[in-house]
Amino acid sequence: PSVKQRDISLKLVDLAREGKKVLRLKGGDPFVFGRGGEEAQTLVQHGVNVRIIPGISAGIGGLAYAGIPVTHRGMVTSFAVVTGHEDPNKPESTTDWAALAQVPTLVMLMAAKNIARIRGELLAAGRAGETPAAAISWATTDRQQVVRTTLDKLPADIAAHKLPTPMIVVLGDVVTLHDKLAWFKPDGGAGGFVPYEAVEGSQ
Repeated sequence: PSVKQRDISLKLVDLAREGKKVLRLKGGDPFVFGRGGEEAQTLVQHGVNVRIIPGISAGIGGLAYAGIPVTHRGMVTSFAVVTGHEDPNKPESTTDWAALAQVPTLVMLMAAKNIARIRGELLAAGRAGETPAAAISWATTDRQQVVRTTLDKLPADIAAHKLPTPMIVVLGDVVTLHDKLAWFKPDGGAGGFVPYEAVEGSQ
């Protein structure tokens, strides 16, 4: 079983009180679905000084590795990042899918398990079934896979390709840019980076 968040936060307090310099390393940005705010709050409540170093959220960095910008001049002027997996102890969902359906670029983290339900919510709220969509599995790693599809076909295509988690799902016209901007080519070596001189058209 995984360690409870409260226990992690209190462990940080205990280590700090022992006079140690404590580094809590997180993937992405600690304040974007990283529960960094909860840990910092616990530390401050116990009189422990904190320093927060921001990172790059998977909701932005992961898309960059798939050649998908979250915004693009003349195409998109706003975006939203939402969790697809809410606290199971909450009595009901507080995610306003009707409002999110109107956001030009919608990025969903931890949404794989609930993608069929989310698709239904977005379609019911008026998002077009032909909206470009992409699922990015293991973004930024040598196991990265990108599946281009539409909102209508999203759950079926994720299942058909047997995409493993962690996964980022993105909806919006920016997804169409993937075809030309997909610069990261995982090949089992060199971390997926293409040598500069091998990039077609590079000068």
